[in-house]
Amino acid sequence: MYRELEQKFKVIYPESENATYSSLLNYSDDLNRPRQRWYRYKEGFSLELVRKLINEYNKNNKGTIMDPFLGSGSTIIAANQLGLNGIGFEVNPFSYFLSKCKLQNYSTEIALEFKNASQEVLNVEYERDYKLPALSISKNVFNPDVENYLMNVKENILEGKYSDEVKNLLILGWISSIEPLSNYRKGGNGLKKRKYVKPRIITVNDARSELHTFYTNIFDDIATNDITFKAQIFNDSCMNARDYVEDGSVSGIIFSPPYANCFDYTEIYKLELWFGGFVNSYEDLKKLRKKSLRSHLNGELNLENVDTTKLSESTQELLNSLATKKLWDKRIPAMLQLYYLDMFKVIDQSYAVLEDNGFCAIVVGNSSYGGVVFPTDLILAEYAQKIGFKVDKIEVDRYIITSSQQYESTKEYGKYLRESVVCLIK
Repeated sequence: MYRELEQKFKVIYPESENATYSSLLNYSDDLNRPRQRWYRYKEGFSLELVRKLINEYNKNNKGTIMDPFLGSGSTIIAANQLGLNGIGFEVNPFSYFLSKCKLQNYSTEIALEFKNASQEVLNVEYERDYKLPALSISKNVFNPDVENYLMNVKENILEGKYSDEVKNLLILGWISSIEPLSNYRKGGNGLKKRKYVKPRIITVNDARSELHTFYTNIFDDIATNDITFKAQIFNDSCMNARDYVEDGSVSGIIFSPPYANCFDYTEIYKLELWFGGFVNSYEDLKKLRKKSLRSHLNGELNLENVDTTKLSESTQELLNSLATKKLWDKRIPAMLQLYYLDMFKVIDQSYAVLEDNGFCAIVVGNSSYGGVVFPTDLILAEYAQKIGFKVDKIEVDRYIITSSQQYESTKEYGKYLRESVVCLIK
């Protein structure tokens, strides 16, 4: 079935059959570049990949590039570097805030105000009363002295008489320092307690130094900026894109949606959401999860009154095969169905807002449950073709490293466990 589905499209495989991290999907090198270094975002693809796709497919040199899953703003940064306009959607309020700060033009006066303010807020000379977020692990996130210092710095920022632009940059630098200074790290689907052979001691001086580094990088970048940012971004689901964007007004769309891998990004960015004040209660968190793409098990997974007829026969065949397997969570089949239906809505919206001959590039990873591989790249390409897109190519970029258990059960179809760029033309 996989081969039959793949034969419908031009699929380009990498020269190496081994999983590789040297591809253009690799984001780590970008984290040392201006604006990208303001926060170490966990997911992303390189600016070089975006520029490559635009240079290959964009036909309108005065056009607009849209990113329905904006994340840290890389797509629009690259589009603006090439003189194009940008539009982005981001449902996660922290990620939206991060991109809003990065995709903004700052005057010389603002840069100078920021430099002075960043020096002022670090000098905590007395202790205030402060309230930790209502997150269950809040009291365990920092060592007591570091917690006291950081929370006092935050109060300095909030009480300071600074312009909105400066205050936002100060808060961003403060949020960026949370994970490096905390007792937790991002790992898998959430946070993990740091473990060390020898005790890890972080002092107030370490905290001050970490903040100073982020603030210095931000100042250097806004003081020497050589890009004119032209971006409209919205803190909303891209499934509402047509409420904001006129049909036929976008020349290109480049995005990487959450993969169907059960990762809940409200868990991964839990510290930033709660300590940044973007989520203040578990009810807030519940509402946010319901707005997000149903790629995880914490969303609304009720299939009642849901029209599943858009799922192709091949996808239904895979789901039927999955129904015979023993899974670690019985909600996975429902999640997968809703994930693909949500993604079909994104593709529908993308087709509508694109101008004729416009392009859409989707960076996506496939997944596997119970030994059944779900080739998301092929499933999305098949649907896109059905509604009128031309599937120009599916470029396999790298293979996904699986657990030993998954490897044994999927090795026959291991070539379909991969990350790909699905290239579509309207």
